Order: sequence, then structure tokens, then C-alpha cells
Amino acid sequence: MKQIMLLDGGMGQELVKRNSSTNDPLWSARVLLDNFKLVKDLHIEFINSGSSVITTNSYSCTPQRLKRYNLENKFKHLQRLAITAAKEAIMETGQNNKVKIAGCFSPLPGSYFKDKSISKQEMIETYSSIADLQKDNVDFFIIETMSSIDEAVSAVEALSNFNKEIILCFCLSEGDGTKLFSGENLKEACDAIQIDKINGLCLNCSQIEDISNGLDILKKYNLPYGALPNNFQSVKPLKLGMSVDNIKKRNDILIKDFVNYAIKWLNSGCTILGGCCEITPDYINGLNNYFINNKYKKINLLN
Repeated sequence: MKQIMLLDGGMGQELVKRNSSTNDPLWSARVLLDNFKLVKDLHIEFINSGSSVITTNSYSCTPQRLKRYNLENKFKHLQRLAITAAKEAIMETGQNNKVKIAGCFSPLPGSYFKDKSISKQEMIETYSSIADLQKDNVDFFIIETMSSIDEAVSAVEALSNFNKEIILCFCLSEGDGTKLFSGENLKEACDAIQIDKINGLCLNCSQIEDISNGLDILKKYNLPYGALPNNFQSVKPLKLGMSVDNIKKRNDILIKDFVNYAIKWLNSGCTILGGCCEITPDYINGLNNYFINNKYKKINLLN
């Protein structure tokens, strides 16, 4: 029987919409602070849509982001809130044995650019501090939206000390499935990683048309690999410290289109699928229905 890991879709963008928290650069961290139930309920929707893994809503809960708004004292509280929301969602759906939690590790200052102001030592120390908070309450780690080689290497180096499975996700430059947002080559990024320290490779928060070329590169590393696309028109309008209201959803990638792309990736050997920003529970449900109809077995751990 064919096996597939089905992750959830995008949390942050959907939470901001549901919370009507416009023009707030704290993004999903603000919703976690102000409307915990909304976070838990969205996790529940993804579980009910078929996700075998949900990811903690802690993407924007890094000390570097929080410090910009004098909220660094909320770092530990927010990380713990994100874990609690995921655990309560699984408990309330009665899916304790079927759904696992991925602890989220994101670019520390912000997404889609290479920050030269943060040192490798600071990155390693920060990722280690997040892992220390998550390690006893998540099932594995997922490093998301890595847009430069330095941040990916540092994240893997830090997390490899915690005896957890690691899925590493790179973010592709728009219009080019072979490069990261930093302009660095995806192949060179994969070559720079200690491959024996990770358990899976993915492309996330990338445009759906760019992913196939990137997957052709990932498949050469003999690891489970996959795709978690976004559904944005473009992320280029977003600058550091700006609100996600500046990014618009596409209207030409519907559920059937998402599923058709996913089928193409499956046929090429992809075994990890899900979504990122603007991929809602309805999209995940459409993909889950395809798995059911085609007798896929969903898994929630790679090993």
C-alpha cells in the first residue's frame, strides 16, 4: 500500500483573516495571544480535513521578531501556548494515536530574505532554545521556509542535538525552482546540509509552478521528500516588519488544481504533502479525498 504523510495547510494567514487582525506585523503570534480558541479550532479543522500531522502555530514566535515590538518576554509563553493549542486540538478530536505534532522552526527575523545581521552563533542558540521548549511535547521538528544556506545549516546543526526526527523545508525564489530566495542554488543548499542529520526534505511556501523543478533536485538525496506550496500571488510586496495584509491570495489555483499538482508530485515519488499560506482546510480535504479514493495509507512519522 502506498504511504503518504499529509501535513496541514497554512495557519498564520488563515488565522489573521478569521481574527480580522489586519495591519499587525505580529501576525499569528498576535492571534495566539488574543484568541487562543481560534488557533485550536483551526488545528481541529485541519485534523478533521485529514491531516496526519499538525504544526505548532509558533512560526512568528521567535525572540528576534518579538523584540521588535518589546514582547521578547512573551517568547516562552507563546511557544508553550502554541504547543497547548495543538495538543488540545488532538485531544478534542480523539485522534491521539493518528495525528502527530510537528514543532515549527522558522526564519528568525523574518521570511523571504537573507539576514546578514544575525550571527551563526545567535541562530544556533535561538533554535536550541526553541527546541528545548518543544522537545518533550512535539513528535518531530519541521524547519520551514529556509531562504538561505546559512540559516538552514544553523537550524539543522542546532536541532540535531535533540534526538528528534527533522524535516527541512527550503523556500524557492519565485519563478525559479532551482534557487532559494537568497539567490543561492537549491542543490548547493542541500549539499551544505549534513544529510545524515535530517529525515526528510521539502519545499514550502513556494509557488506551485516552481515546485516540480525543485523536487527533481530533492529526490537525488535519497530521503523522503515533499511539497507544501503557498497560494500567494507573490510574496515580494512583504518587507521585514510589514503586515501580511500586503500579500494577496491567488484566484487561479483552486482545490482541483492543487490536487492535480499534488498527483503529479506523487507520481514522481513525493511522499510528504501539505500546504502553506493560503492553503486552507478545504484544500487539504480535497487532497485527503484523493488519498482515500486511491487507497493511500497515511503515516504521521517518517521512521
